[in-house]
Amino acid sequence: MNGVQIFACYTKQPIPEYAGNPLIEALPPILSDEAAMGLIANFPYEATPEELALERSTRIHCIDRLRSVIQPMLIHLELESLISLLIRRGYVGRNPTSPATVRHLHSLSGAQRYHDGFKSTAETFSLVGLSGIGKSTALWAILSLYPQTIRHERYEGKQFVHTQITWLKLDCPRDGSLAGFCQEFFIAVGKALGDEDYHQRFRARNINDSLQLMAQVASTFFIGALLIDEIQNLHFAKTGGKDSMLNFFLHLVNNIGIPVVFIGTNSMVSLFSGVLRNARRCCDAGIIEFKRFEKEDDEWKMLVENLWSYQWCQQRADLTDDIYDTLYDHTQGVTDFLVKLLVLTQRYVIQSGSECITAADIRRVSDSKMQILKPALSALRSRDPKRMSQFEDLLPIDEQLADMMAFDFVPRPDRLALLRSVKKQRPSIPPSTPDAAKSVTKTNTLAAAVVTETSMARTISSSEDPLRAMQNAGWLNQDLFEFSPLYRKG
Repeated sequence: MNGVQIFACYTKQPIPEYAGNPLIEALPPILSDEAAMGLIANFPYEATPEELALERSTRIHCIDRLRSVIQPMLIHLELESLISLLIRRGYVGRNPTSPATVRHLHSLSGAQRYHDGFKSTAETFSLVGLSGIGKSTALWAILSLYPQTIRHERYEGKQFVHTQITWLKLDCPRDGSLAGFCQEFFIAVGKALGDEDYHQRFRARNINDSLQLMAQVASTFFIGALLIDEIQNLHFAKTGGKDSMLNFFLHLVNNIGIPVVFIGTNSMVSLFSGVLRNARRCCDAGIIEFKRFEKEDDEWKMLVENLWSYQWCQQRADLTDDIYDTLYDHTQGVTDFLVKLLVLTQRYVIQSGSECITAADIRRVSDSKMQILKPALSALRSRDPKRMSQFEDLLPIDEQLADMMAFDFVPRPDRLALLRSVKKQRPSIPPSTPDAAKSVTKTNTLAAAVVTETSMARTISSSEDPLRAMQNAGWLNQDLFEFSPLYRKG
């Protein structure tokens, strides 16, 4: 996930704690709920009459527009407000114009590290929810409200050359290893700076050196917030690896002053439950939980209605109670499943030629194309806490989900008839140009020659003296030097 780079433009702050801090004054303004909702929302244009008049094969390409729809929810506003506060509060204790901050930056590479009186104002919070519930989409929509990298040159008439990385998001490695995390960190910093080779400068001999370098880089570029996705992967870390990484994150918060956001599935909660200190520090700004929607939730109804308006079938279907109930039954309130089901169903309806979505079509597509999701959906449908806790384990891997969404042609009588007609016409198509006629004649002559030689080869192979037969046919060369470059025929 990469954002944009800009040069700093400063805005005076009305809040005393924020005033005179170039890192905060260079940020976009604090948004009202109305402004945040308008910026987060993304409603691409719906099907136009011109698009509906297109061929089936072309209209199918329009359906993927569904995937870019972002319907703002109340939880989006809560998340936007918390990230806005988190970044700004973290910068309060790291004002680069403050002598205390300068002393702290120098201390990071000195012998008296972390004993300079630095007081962190950074906090953490956790974002949890089922896979496919919309966490990543919401985060990207909110982070895109901020430039990822801000270049400072002058502040209040004085030279002020600094590079500020407002946010940095990376995934926890699948094996939960510290070494893998360090590598991901430096790669992400390089992308934020626009330097793809940046990570190659950091080849520490051991993990402790890597962690120290990470802390220095995070401070040097004034990272506003570090967001760690897929944090549940720490469950797969080697013995001691989980605690080492969690302690490092808390070190960034307490000693470096960088806010950290933990993002993951519900299973991540158990990572913090074993140690009281971890549980308290990893959630000191709260926990935001993305819950799956219930069928009667107003926000779910709004989402379904908005997505339903994107239809490229020639006969527009109404959102009946039967269709609404079917959509919920086959998605169980998981937003990603809903979008996938609507995309696949429209593809099927257009390809099959029926050109109108029905509840039966939705069920048919779900039972065939989305069959790999059945165990996970069954667990949610049961409402049994024990079975629901297995939801993540029952989900297919990413590669299987990609295969599920792969293009799948539906056989139609008219398409099969088209294939038959092409097969019948192929031999009777006359060459359109003289050159084409020559090409066809030459091809036919070569084909006849091949057939003749094949027949002669069979005759020679069945003769009593194959060697003499090949000589008589002219297949054997009598002069061994005939093709020599020094050969001269007399």
